Amino acid sequence: MKRLQRAARFVGGCAASLIVAGCAQPLMIEPADRERAVAAGLDAGLERKLENQPYDPIAPSLVPNGVSPATILDPSRPARNITLKECIAIAVEQGNVGIQGGVQNAGNLQDTPFNFGGRTLGGTDTIRALVLDPAVVGADIEKALSKFDARWINSIAWNQQDQAVLNLQQSFSNGDSATFNSTLAKPLPTGGMAGISFNVNYQKLSNAPTNNQFVTLNTSYTPRVQFIFEQPLLQNFGVEINQLLPQHAGSSLLSGLRPSGGTTVEGILLTRIRYDQTRADFDRLVNQMLLNVEFAYWNLYAAYYNLFAQEDTLKQAFELYTILKKRYEVGSARRQEFKQTEAQYWLFRQQALTARQQVLASERVLRGLLGMNSFDDGQRLVPVDEPILAPYSPDYYEIANEALAYRPELLLGRMDLKFRQLDLILSKNQRRPDLRSCAAYDINGLGQRLDGSDTAQRNLNGVTSTVPNNALESLSSNQFNSWQLGLRFDMPLGFRDANALVRQSRLNIMRAYYQLQDGERKILETLTNQYREVFFQQQNMQELRQRRESLQETLKLQRQFIEAGSWDVNSLFNVLQTQRDTAVAIATEFQSIAQYNQALSGLEFSKGTIQRYNNISVSDAPLPPLAAKKAADHFRERQLSPKLREREANNDLPNLPSLSQPWESPVNTLPALPAGMNPAPQMPPLPKDMPAPPDAATPKRSVMRSVVEPATPTGVQPWPATMPTGTTMPAAPDEATFKPVGTAQMRKPVK
Repeated sequence: MKRLQRAARFVGGCAASLIVAGCAQPLMIEPADRERAVAAGLDAGLERKLENQPYDPIAPSLVPNGVSPATILDPSRPARNITLKECIAIAVEQGNVGIQGGVQNAGNLQDTPFNFGGRTLGGTDTIRALVLDPAVVGADIEKALSKFDARWINSIAWNQQDQAVLNLQQSFSNGDSATFNSTLAKPLPTGGMAGISFNVNYQKLSNAPTNNQFVTLNTSYTPRVQFIFEQPLLQNFGVEINQLLPQHAGSSLLSGLRPSGGTTVEGILLTRIRYDQTRADFDRLVNQMLLNVEFAYWNLYAAYYNLFAQEDTLKQAFELYTILKKRYEVGSARRQEFKQTEAQYWLFRQQALTARQQVLASERVLRGLLGMNSFDDGQRLVPVDEPILAPYSPDYYEIANEALAYRPELLLGRMDLKFRQLDLILSKNQRRPDLRSCAAYDINGLGQRLDGSDTAQRNLNGVTSTVPNNALESLSSNQFNSWQLGLRFDMPLGFRDANALVRQSRLNIMRAYYQLQDGERKILETLTNQYREVFFQQQNMQELRQRRESLQETLKLQRQFIEAGSWDVNSLFNVLQTQRDTAVAIATEFQSIAQYNQALSGLEFSKGTIQRYNNISVSDAPLPPLAAKKAADHFRERQLSPKLREREANNDLPNLPSLSQPWESPVNTLPALPAGMNPAPQMPPLPKDMPAPPDAATPKRSVMRSVVEPATPTGVQPWPATMPTGTTMPAAPDEATFKPVGTAQMRKPVK
């Protein structure tokens, strides 16, 4: 029982679990959390239920009645402010990996549930299923080691023979007989076999011969103890080769001895490589999931600001439409100008609807990566993390070496090359002849009984003789011994099959080597592209900010010009074009901010350090039951805890909207349309926590900070005062413009 318990703990310990680091206080699970976990089937009760109820029907799940998913006509839902850390914590507990396309296709959701391969289902990307794959392969290590387990083989048989006596030999076989055999065999790591067997043959003759020349016993026991040893000398010899062979070499002395185990897996060393490969592949999937979650988080961030830009421009378009309407009514504006302004208004309404749909689609992707439904909680996810705006200048050669050392894909390639090297050793083993040495030593005994005196007197035809009586005593006296020594040689002439295997193994080694080299080249090229992307997004963010500020100032001056009455047809056209350009500039700027943060996470993904970047560690054992709460619950509780200190954030970017500020949508506050216009369906109110328009008086944001200010991250360099030599682009703003807003630049692991 203890052995089974240890085995169960070992198999359970092989299941890789994800732990979000940084919890500095003990977290004991609450009874309510335990009840929810049991109700959701998150403990061992679900496994026992599935195992013990195989004949119960698998009923489909039911969707409970509640709030329907949000649409563009009904988007109002209570906001759930969520941080990136909480998203990652939820993802590593119950999320999905998403599309596995690297940085180029990051942030996309895989909607295909799974694929059917003819016999099994596969293709799932839920972390709850993928976390079990290393445990499944880890159990193969025990199966591979089991081929050296000792075997205890016992057998007993009874027989009765009654044939017509034609010769003297049948007089020694007719009657009752029984055979008992017990063998203990131990496969050796060197490929040999050692064993000891004990057997007893019982015989009771029905018609024993009466010839005085034969000393016969009607009832006899023949015990026997045999010691055997067998060892391959060429093929399959040695500890190393027997750690590579899928099964033990077996024995020619113990006929019918089946292997102890390991017949369904590869050798011990190869199985360990497979386990390491499974772990590396699991790390690869976790890295991809973290990358997808970060991309989806910042895509939702950019979608909200795109909605803000479209809504704010819609408000300005309606104000311009109101001015032109009054001018048209008094005859100071032509109908063509009035209709042109009206068309612009309808354009921005349509773009606002599209922006709403983009927010809902981006939220659906993020929820899908977190393993959450779009209708289960009746809330909207609102990203509240401040984006990273500080420039980051990493050392290329340092991050390149990190990528070559930590990328899981390259770990898989190196392990595959090691597997090919060991496979060549296996192939060379087949080119050796099979030469075996064997030895056996027997101790025999004979008697009428298994107990009693050593000898007995027998009277046959008036002749008294002494016969053995106690068979076990006769065995222990060691009077009758037999031994055997031998060699067995088996060699195929030509070794064509073995030579072909060696040739294939050598070619596979070169193929794996070239494949690894090409993988390293591609990893470095991907890293180089991401390295350039970081610098591009830094500069792009700056240029777009300057353009947005210039357009906002232009629009403000044009509005004053029109309100004063000094305008013409060209001025109206310029205003309409500036409105469109301003909406695009605001959306594009915040899209660039999101892309810069995505580029930073993409750089960590390309280095293979995105788990360390997000304070994630993968362990080979699950958390003890009732020992820790889920990390997502912990982050949620921290949001409700008192703030250590509050101070104003660095608000160096003027007119920077915040998602945490309430804003009444202009779509719902527009006056009634003038008579004669075709009314459009009224858009329902947007949530109350939309960002404030850029030209409104936005209050300073309060950011929770710890008492100890974080140090400047390694690798952060001041923004250059001028562009590189040879360019004609205007000088970048000074360093103060690019100070971090709200939080430090990089997330560092919490010790």
